[in-house]
Amino acid sequence: MALARASSLGAGRAQQIAPVSNALAASVLHPNGRMAVRPMSMLGAWSQLHAHAQASSSDRIRGHQQHSSTMCSRPMGSVLCFSTSAGSMDRQESAGSSAPAPGGQWTAAAAAAHPSAPAVEGQAPPLGAAARVYSSHIVGDHEVLRQLEQPPAQCASGPEILDSIVKVFTVHSRPNHFLPWQNHPKRESTGTGFVVAPRLILTNAHCVSDATYVTVKRHGSGTRYRADVQAVGHDCDLALLSVADDEFWATPTPIAPLALGGLPALQQGVVVVGYPTGGDNTSVTSGVVSRVEVAQYVHSASHLMACQIDAAINPGNSGGPALQGDEVVGVAFQNLPNAENIGYIIPTPVVRHFLDEVARYGQYRGYCSLGVLCQNLENTHLRRALGMGPGMTGVLVNNVQLTSTAAKAIRKGDVLLGFNGVPIANDGTVHLRQRERIYFSYLITLLPTGVPARIKLLRGGVVHEEDIRVTPNDALVPVHTYDRLPTYFIYAGLVFVPLSQPYLMEYGEDWPNTCPRRLYDKAMHALMQKPGQQVVVLSQVLVDDVNTGYQALQNLQVVRVNGTAVLNLRHLQQLVAQPQADGFVRFELEDDRLVAVDASMAQDASTRIAQRYRVPALASLDLTMSQDGNQAPATDVSGSASSEGNQ
Repeated sequence: MALARASSLGAGRAQQIAPVSNALAASVLHPNGRMAVRPMSMLGAWSQLHAHAQASSSDRIRGHQQHSSTMCSRPMGSVLCFSTSAGSMDRQESAGSSAPAPGGQWTAAAAAAHPSAPAVEGQAPPLGAAARVYSSHIVGDHEVLRQLEQPPAQCASGPEILDSIVKVFTVHSRPNHFLPWQNHPKRESTGTGFVVAPRLILTNAHCVSDATYVTVKRHGSGTRYRADVQAVGHDCDLALLSVADDEFWATPTPIAPLALGGLPALQQGVVVVGYPTGGDNTSVTSGVVSRVEVAQYVHSASHLMACQIDAAINPGNSGGPALQGDEVVGVAFQNLPNAENIGYIIPTPVVRHFLDEVARYGQYRGYCSLGVLCQNLENTHLRRALGMGPGMTGVLVNNVQLTSTAAKAIRKGDVLLGFNGVPIANDGTVHLRQRERIYFSYLITLLPTGVPARIKLLRGGVVHEEDIRVTPNDALVPVHTYDRLPTYFIYAGLVFVPLSQPYLMEYGEDWPNTCPRRLYDKAMHALMQKPGQQVVVLSQVLVDDVNTGYQALQNLQVVRVNGTAVLNLRHLQQLVAQPQADGFVRFELEDDRLVAVDASMAQDASTRIAQRYRVPALASLDLTMSQDGNQAPATDVSGSASSEGNQ
């Protein structure tokens, strides 16, 4: 596990960002134990960071509380700042009430970002697949994204560069995972973006995560223009925006894209341009590249290539370009708190991987991983015990996620010697350039989804070479669920949800110590054994005559329903529809706890409970869709059949 701490400007305290869950979903567990990073998003007064922990800090500027995520965006009056490699919103603003207005929270889903997800909007995933329901604010217009297929005909240079850098204004409303049919109060933030292709603006994902409304403003302009989120990659903290209004692109002068450069060398100078805290005009700071390594991205807890620079990166800088001459060599996104001018930029290899994925698939499908947990082999005796000969180097495979494509080739106890012909050192690093080294996961994460690769293994003293295909891997307990509507199911007042780290973060800034310990352990260490598997939890009991006496049973995993092991929440929903012969539905929970519900009373009780507790629908939209892709009738709060699902 790695711990990241995001320092933001918000509710008056420094807070820890989520311990990364099993880094298996992130390719391999990065060896760096801890890394404190401060995202750079500026928000207002009531927001809590959406970067795996609601982060906050005591710094204030002119009464505005700045908040950060894995980023650098800036606050405005109220406060705020994730799909994931496979996973991760347009919701109605909840100004006074936290309940969503009709048509707000449960909008139609956009295409999901994973091979197992349905390709057609509104189509339900198979039982064994995890549902990936995105909010409709992620547009994914193929006509607009087609601009990425060809390099720009002309790029900005000289004074024109400032015209290509814009200020991003976002209204966010993140879901309440304790009450998944509601949202938290809205908050606002500002960040930076720049034109990367004709009619496309690149910014940080944390600048537009859980967004309900996005606008942009050009350098030197006083007019804001409505922007659409076209694609988002929370794992790499990047997003693409578009503006439909032609006036934005032409007035006062046409906007040209910025050119992408290469990976900057150490000690090379960089200039960071953005709209940080302290003013409304463009800010320019300079520094040098201090380090290139695999680092933790606070927004998603991913471990990807990043460049450390000593240029000032402050709240509001998120999404701004880091320039060498007229070329972009990185995107500002986070900094190190309690340190002097230590900031991080997303290097262009990661940026290009994101843009290539979007150009190829119309959406970001995630970074690839092996799905293995590795241990360094720097001890001589351990290497001898594993049968490694003189000059042989590599890392020990401690565990393998059974759902990964590499599970057919890699076994627990193997020594991973090389990847695609590149030898792996005993400390897990590979050669980068000249005398620089970088953790070997970088070789995997930048590969296109589904490409073949060759691994070299030592097993039982014999060297093997195996061919595999690399793909993104999901964690059993999602580390982030940005831009995804929470999944829930209510039966006779029993509220069931899949376990996720955002759910545990609802316990507050010190959630690793205040959340239920067993759920925390599952989030940190449990591995996915079957496709589509979830840890289904009885979150709470909405007390009624049908369930009185059960209210103390909460935050317990549901192991079986009617004697059948539960795979995921959709499976549980199907099992409760088939009561046992005596008319009862039996839920077996961990600790051998048992809950029995009279099925004949459940329907009337559910309707009564929904009205009493003001629950708009008894199941989330992804669960009300049938297997054939049509939306099945769902019971609304009045008890009548409704085809609208959650409203």
